[in-house]
Amino acid sequence: MRIPFEEKVEFLCPKGTFFGYLKDMSLGSVFIENPEYYPSPDEEVALVFQIKDTEPPIKIFFKGKVSRIESQRGFAVKILSIPQESFQHLKNFLLYNAPSAEIAELEIKKFLGEYDPSHKLIKVLNILHLKNEIMPFLLERAFLYSPENPFILASGKRSPYYLDCRQITLYGPTYKLIGELFWEELRYTDIEGVAGMSLGADPIVCGILSAALNEDRTLEGILIRKEAKKYGTGKQLEGRFWKGMKIAVVEDVVTTGGSLIKAIEACEKEGLNIVLVLALVDREEGGEEALKERGYHLKAFFSLSEIISAYQERQSS
Repeated sequence: MRIPFEEKVEFLCPKGTFFGYLKDMSLGSVFIENPEYYPSPDEEVALVFQIKDTEPPIKIFFKGKVSRIESQRGFAVKILSIPQESFQHLKNFLLYNAPSAEIAELEIKKFLGEYDPSHKLIKVLNILHLKNEIMPFLLERAFLYSPENPFILASGKRSPYYLDCRQITLYGPTYKLIGELFWEELRYTDIEGVAGMSLGADPIVCGILSAALNEDRTLEGILIRKEAKKYGTGKQLEGRFWKGMKIAVVEDVVTTGGSLIKAIEACEKEGLNIVLVLALVDREEGGEEALKERGYHLKAFFSLSEIISAYQERQSS
């Protein structure tokens, strides 16, 4: 969300102090037009400007990084840090001028999750706590080890280790914990929906919707068929969605990434905007790399090596 805002701005960089004019701003970035000097891409700058609609005028300070340069026009600065007092003033200004209070609140949450140290620390601690709660169930119900008779994985490979994650995603106590775990990663984003490949991701999608609703965030759930229906609407994606919709794509277990890439391709085909790709477990067999080649970063809460280590520790104790 960007708010039109025209005001002179002072910016400090290694070459000295210069002036330009703000065109518009948001909680994440500003655009400076007609600057006296153009910093280099990724160069850090400190900015000072005034909000004059108040009495007395309020000065806003923040540090940022040059994220984009448009020759003969200006440059954009992504906010890296902002003092608490300046943040409160900027937040109030945006809330007052925003076309939608709901959108403004989402922007504020997104900003806090990305830039505020206390919110980032709480997120890390909550994720760690939920992982510690889930791990015993994962070992007792979902983790299988059979070196004599290796399991055939969806990728066609054989492995002595198998993760039957439906034993925890379809179990009441862990269904709730897993939904909360994924939601911790998604809480400070502005996503509008959650999508996943059937059947493995179905309960995860529903768990996230439930966790979000507990905080009065209403999200759309999207279930992805392996192929489009040959009857009725002929859809591959089930649920309510629209072009440009911001979503997270989720999965239970990622091996080579093949299933997850198919899910992503189905969403891209419908014009959905994939903001995050999350998995409960990464088997560390090339899935992360395959997704990176497609331009997506995989965030997995557990790795197979982490689970094996916990299993061995339990066996030796």
